Amino acid sequence: MKILLVEAEAFIVPLPRHFHGSNYKYTHKKGMFIRAKTDEGIDGFGYLGDDFGLGQNIAKAVNEDFSKILIGRDPSDVENIWHDMRPLVRDILGDRRIALHAQALADILCWDLHAKAQERSVVSLLGQQRSSAPIMVIAGYYTPQNSLSDLADETRDLITLGSRGMKLKVGGLSVAEDVERVKTVRDVGGNTFNLAVDANQAWSLNEALDFVNACEGLGLIWVEEPVHWDNDIVDLAALRKESEIPICAGQSEVTVAGVASMIDAGAIDICNLHPGYVGGVTPWLKSAELARQNGLKVSNTGEPQLSASLMLACDHGMSIEIYHPDRDPIFPQHCPAFSARTDGYIEDPSLTGWGIVPSNM
Repeated sequence: MKILLVEAEAFIVPLPRHFHGSNYKYTHKKGMFIRAKTDEGIDGFGYLGDDFGLGQNIAKAVNEDFSKILIGRDPSDVENIWHDMRPLVRDILGDRRIALHAQALADILCWDLHAKAQERSVVSLLGQQRSSAPIMVIAGYYTPQNSLSDLADETRDLITLGSRGMKLKVGGLSVAEDVERVKTVRDVGGNTFNLAVDANQAWSLNEALDFVNACEGLGLIWVEEPVHWDNDIVDLAALRKESEIPICAGQSEVTVAGVASMIDAGAIDICNLHPGYVGGVTPWLKSAELARQNGLKVSNTGEPQLSASLMLACDHGMSIEIYHPDRDPIFPQHCPAFSARTDGYIEDPSLTGWGIVPSNM
C-alpha cells in the first residue's frame, strides 16, 4: 500500500461557555483534521485537538512539507517515516510547536493506515492488554461564582454521563479553597469515585506541599503538574518524596529524553506525555515502555480519540480521559467509542484504525 494524497485542515468550534483552568481559558475547541488516500482504496483519518491556536500553521506545514515525506510511502513503515520527518522539526528559527504537531498528525495518520491495511484496530495492532478502561472526565473548571454547590451538581452530571472519575482543575484559587473543592467532589462521588487533580503548573513547591498535605486521606489517585515549569523536575522530585499522593507529569515534555530525565530524577509516578506535543504516537509508545520498565504508570491527557486505544494497549495504563461534550464536541461526533461506553468504561469499539470516523462538520 502506498500513500497517494495527504491533506490537513484546521477546525475551530465555539464552546457554549468559557472553560477556565488555573492560568488559562478555553473559548473554542480548536485542532486539525488529517486525511489520506492510498492506492488500495483505504482512507486514513485522524485529528488532534490541542493546537495552541496554531492550527492553520500546523495544517499548512503538513500540506506543504510533511506530506512530501508521506506520499509514495508504505504507512506500515511507520517508524522509519517518523525518523525521515524528524529533520523538519529541527529548524531552530521556527516554532517547534508547529513542527511537532505536524509530525504528530502525520504519525497518527500512518498508524491509522497501518492498522486499516490489516483490517485491524490500533489496539489490536499494538497488542491489546485490557478489554476496557474506566472513564475519567477532565472537568471542574472555574466559574465566576466558583460555587461548591455548582461543583457538586457538575459531579453528579458526570456520573450520569457515565464517568468513573474526575480530573478536577485546581491551582486557580487559594490552596485552602481548592482543598474544599476536592472535598466537595469526594463527598458527592463517594470513595469509589476516581478523583485526580490537575494544577497545570500553577503552584510553587511550598504551595504544592501545602495542598498534598491537606489532601491526605481524601483518596486522590494523582496530582498532575503541580509545580511551576521553571524548575519542575527538581521540585517534582522533592514533592514526591514528601507526598503520599502519586505525582503525574510529563505532558509538557517534548522528547522521550525529557521523560527519561524525569524518571531518573525520581520525579513522577505516572507519565502523561502528550502525543501532539512530542511529535506523535511513535515516541509516546517509547515513553510508555520506558515507564513500564521503571514500574510507573502512564496516562494520556486531552486526546481521547487516541487514549481510547492507547490505554487499552497498556496494562500499566490509567483511565481514558475525556471531556464533557460541552468542552469537547469533536470526540462524541467522530468517535463511536464515546456512545459505546458502558457502566463508566470504554471498550475497543472493534473498528479499524483509531476508530475515528469522518463526519461533516
